[in-house]
Amino acid sequence: MTGPNDGPSDESAEPADSALPSHLDPRGPRRDGAAAPAGKRKRSKKRIAAWIAGGLACVLVIGAVTGLIAIDSLLAKIRHADVFCHSCNRPSGGVVGDLNILVVGSDSRAGLTRAQQNALHVGSDVGRRSDTMILLHIPRGGGKAVIVSLPRDSYVLIPAHKDAYGRTVPASHNKLNAAYSIGGPQLTVETIEANTHVRIDHYIEVNFLGFVKIVNALGGVTVCTPTPINDPVHYDPATHGYVGSGLHLKAGKSHIDGAEALSYVRAREFDPTADIGRIKRQQKFMAALLQEATSAGTLIDLPKLYSVLSAAASSLLTDKSFGASQIRRLADKLHSMSPAHVELLTVPLESGSRNTSVGNVVVWDPVLAPQLFNDLTRDLPVGGPESGQTAKVTIPPSSVTVTVLNATSTHGLARNVADQLSADGFAIHATGNAPAGSSPTDVVIRYGPDRADSARTVAAALPGAKLKLDPSYSGPVEVLVGSSFHGVQRVKVVASPSPSGTGISVRTAAQDVCS
Repeated sequence: MTGPNDGPSDESAEPADSALPSHLDPRGPRRDGAAAPAGKRKRSKKRIAAWIAGGLACVLVIGAVTGLIAIDSLLAKIRHADVFCHSCNRPSGGVVGDLNILVVGSDSRAGLTRAQQNALHVGSDVGRRSDTMILLHIPRGGGKAVIVSLPRDSYVLIPAHKDAYGRTVPASHNKLNAAYSIGGPQLTVETIEANTHVRIDHYIEVNFLGFVKIVNALGGVTVCTPTPINDPVHYDPATHGYVGSGLHLKAGKSHIDGAEALSYVRAREFDPTADIGRIKRQQKFMAALLQEATSAGTLIDLPKLYSVLSAAASSLLTDKSFGASQIRRLADKLHSMSPAHVELLTVPLESGSRNTSVGNVVVWDPVLAPQLFNDLTRDLPVGGPESGQTAKVTIPPSSVTVTVLNATSTHGLARNVADQLSADGFAIHATGNAPAGSSPTDVVIRYGPDRADSARTVAAALPGAKLKLDPSYSGPVEVLVGSSFHGVQRVKVVASPSPSGTGISVRTAAQDVCS
C-alpha cells in the first residue's frame, strides 16, 4: 500500500444622484439605451463577498484563452502578496501534481469610483472583510475539478498569530471570515490549512468590480430561480443602514448582466435559508458562468475579451508564486475541462446552527467534513459514480467482489493488484488480461447499474481511477489496470445516513441551471 503522495490521478434612502454615464458604469449600457441610475445609498457594514465566483471565472476564462493570446500583460496587472506562513507547520502536499487553490472574495472598494460604488449599491465602507470562500481542487492529470464552498459563519479554530502591535494572540474559535478581517490573506490561509489539513498551493482574491467585468465580457449569464426574487433596498433601523440587493427577477430563467449577477450571488435578506441558500445560488451561478464561457462562439472575439480581462486582472490579488508558469500550468489543466468535469459542493455541516460567544455559527460535520478533505488530498472522487448523489462509502470491501484485468504488458500485474485488493478485504472473482483496445495507462472501474455502491467502494481504494457505468453489464465490479496504478489505499466506510450531518451533496457544472 502506498502513501497519499503516491496515488495516481487521471483526469467562490437618500435622494439619488444624477445618472451615471454608461461609459463609467461597470454594468455597461442599459438594455433600453438609457443611462443607469446611480442611487447614493449608505450601506451598513454588511459583508458582501459572494462575487468570489467571479474570481474563479476569471481564472477559468484566462485559462481558456491562454493558448490563444499572450498573458504577460495580464499578469503584470495582477497584485501579489506573501500569503503563506513560512515558519508554520503546514500540511504536507497531497498527490504530486494536483492543485489546491483558495479563492477569496474581498469587499474592498479599491479601484471603484464613487459613481461605481453608487451604481453597484455597495457603499464606501473601509476596512477588509470576506464572506464565502472557495477551495478549488484540480487533480493531477485533468480529472474532475472540485469546488468546495466554505460558509463565512463556519465555526473554526483560528491559529495563534500576531496582532497589529506584534503581540501574540492565542488560538481561539471564531467565525471563518474573522480570520480575514483579523489577519488578511496569510491568516486566512493558515486557518483553512489548520482546519482542513489541505495544503493550499495558490491564493486568488478578487473584488466585485472584476466579477462584474467578467460577466459582462461573456455577454451576461442565464440563471434560474424557482420563485420570483424581490429584494428591494430598504432602510434597516437596527443597523442604521440600507440592506437588500435591489434584485428583482421573475420565476424561471433570466439573462442577467454583471451588476445584476453581483446582486444575485450576494443577496440574502429575501431568502430564509440565508447564507446556505446564497451558497447554492453561487454554485449554480458558477456552473452557468462556466457553461457560458465554454459555449460555442463565446470566446471568438478575443480582442474584446482580452480588453475586459485586462481590466479585471487589476482586481485580483494572488500569492507571489502565481506567475506566468503557474497560470500556464493551471491553463493546461483547465483547457479541456468541460462543465461535466467540475463538481460543486458545500462542506458538510451539522444540522441547524449553534449560538456561541461570537454569534450564530454553523459547524462542520465531524465525520463527513474530514472525510471530504482527506479525499481531496488523495484525489479520491467525492461525488461517487453518479454526480448529484451523496458521496459516501457505505459498502465494506468484504461485501464487494472484483474482477481484475491487466491492460499493460507488465506480466503478473493483475495478480499483484488482486492481492493488494484482497489484503484490503475485497473478494477476488478472477484475474486476467483486459480486452483489446483498453487504455494501457488508465485505471478504469466498470460496473453495472446495480453495482454503483460497490463501485464507489472500489474507487475509494484506487485513487484517480475512472468510473465507467455500463448499462448492459451485470457481473462483478471490473477493474482494468493501466500503468498509472500506484497502489491500493485502505477504504473508510461511513455509516449511512449520517446521524448528524447533511451528507455531501454534489452537483456538476453541466447540470441544468433550473435543476
